[in-house]
Amino acid sequence: MDMTHKQVEELAHLARLSLTMQEREELAGQLEQMVAYLQVLAQVEGEECGTMEEPCALRYDEVEPSQLGDKLLSQAPQVADGYVVTPRSVGEGGMA
Repeated sequence: MDMTHKQVEELAHLARLSLTMQEREELAGQLEQMVAYLQVLAQVEGEECGTMEEPCALRYDEVEPSQLGDKLLSQAPQVADGYVVTPRSVGEGGMA
């Protein structure tokens, strides 16, 4: 599908753009590339994931204990009740 200058002018009008002739030509080429890419994507068969009625199988989320929490807290400059203490960013001074 070739993007004609008239189509580019219509799109520019809808987008409230004022384009030079060079910009119109560049945009027409870019739009042609995008349309060609979308046509290629439309031809790709997505059978790996099945159909919309039959979505891809998802893994089951499992809660596992984290060993990183203690390690990260040990590196924080100040900790209180298992949380990192930071300077207050909203309100008056002091620590949050």
